[in-house]
Amino acid sequence: MIEDETGAVSVQGTSDLVAVVDDDPTARRLMRFWLERTGYRVAEHDSARSVLESDGELPTVACVDLGLGEVTGIKVIQHLRARDAELPIIVVTAQRELETAVSAMRAGAYDYITKPLDRDRLLLAVHRARERRELVINVRRLESALTERSVLGSIVGKSPPMRELAQQVQRVLESEVAVCVSGESGTGKELVARAIHSGGPRKRGPFVAINCAGIPESLQESELFGHERGAFSGATQMRRGCFEQANGGTLLLDEIGEMSLQTQASLLRTLQEKTIRRVGGSGEMPIDVRMVCATHRDLRAEVEAGRFREDLYFRLVVYPIHLPALRERVEDIPLLVGHFLRTLTSDVGRQVQRISPEALEAMSRHRWPGNVRELQNVVHRSLLACRGDEINLADLPPDIRELGLPSLGLSVVPANGAAANGHGEGEILPLRELERRAIQRALRATQGSVGKAAKLLGIGRATLYRRIATLDLSRDVA
Repeated sequence: MIEDETGAVSVQGTSDLVAVVDDDPTARRLMRFWLERTGYRVAEHDSARSVLESDGELPTVACVDLGLGEVTGIKVIQHLRARDAELPIIVVTAQRELETAVSAMRAGAYDYITKPLDRDRLLLAVHRARERRELVINVRRLESALTERSVLGSIVGKSPPMRELAQQVQRVLESEVAVCVSGESGTGKELVARAIHSGGPRKRGPFVAINCAGIPESLQESELFGHERGAFSGATQMRRGCFEQANGGTLLLDEIGEMSLQTQASLLRTLQEKTIRRVGGSGEMPIDVRMVCATHRDLRAEVEAGRFREDLYFRLVVYPIHLPALRERVEDIPLLVGHFLRTLTSDVGRQVQRISPEALEAMSRHRWPGNVRELQNVVHRSLLACRGDEINLADLPPDIRELGLPSLGLSVVPANGAAANGHGEGEILPLRELERRAIQRALRATQGSVGKAAKLLGIGRATLYRRIATLDLSRDVA
């Protein structure tokens, strides 16, 4: 906020909208003149009805006269605050209405100015109100970001689907509701389960995860409930099951859809009675465990197919949380790649801190059927293939690398109806041949300049040199 040579106060770089609500046309126009000269945009309202019926752009600040006739300024303040809880409202009042102004402040007004109006007092009040609004909004954004980060723990992502995921996790942290986390393989279901555990009241208790798909049907009950010595062949000593190990904490039943119907019946009894009985044992033991299950299957469809018990379904799927596939949050790929570069470089014994735009673009075009786990493996593999301090297109696996290759524009057919080099118009060329032609055309267009050809192709110079050597195109450079 600065003053010019004439003493006029101005705010640089702002076009915020200020609503002026006053039935006195002289006061209303005077406020508009001062505010617009300062750099604000102004919306005039000559009555409470004009404000109440307005459905246009919401203002950044509102100046409201208390004496508006049949509908009081207090009602207007309440209406505006209901539309925008962060809207700072400046009360405009006559000296004799100061008691009413105090009531307005209690109703949510930010500040007040008195009539007759003072230009500097008005502009200062509006400026401070605008700053306060920006501060409140920034604090809310910071709190939201910190909450999402703390709620999701080590899960990386800022895309809208991930923000929605953070909100869903936040809702279940303080309750004991049974959560079912669904999503494709590699989306991070166990990470979400750990976030639910570490953010809730059981965070000081154990977190135990068991993969139902990796246990033979004959051993599922033993893994879950434990067994006594001699319960079956090979049971040479007593063993505590996952329920006992997770007592007081959280138990994740991963790939719950792979559990046998017999084990499902035993699990249902445990959830109903809150007790377990070891295989080969006779005594009941109370257990206190929060249940989280995860699956890549559609459990509702499994119920309809008779492969999953409906009564167990309703016990476990109280609050479903679905994880988005990586292809549904492509904007998170740069963040994830950066995260993996930081965490995986120690394995290759050197610092690789960058990835070329061409390589990142190819990654963004890939469908990622293995989701985040596949991306991690690709980054790890590319780090091992990389020989410099940057991952380039040539360092990626072939199926991803080809997604970043430049368009060749080979659809032009000669007059005789045959494509160049004897290939027909509809014939599919091998990828290696397409790459060879693209490099040859770029080198011819640049009179053999590798640097200029690399720019045309959208790849790094070192990458182009490697491809020239691989494709035996050295003669085209000479």
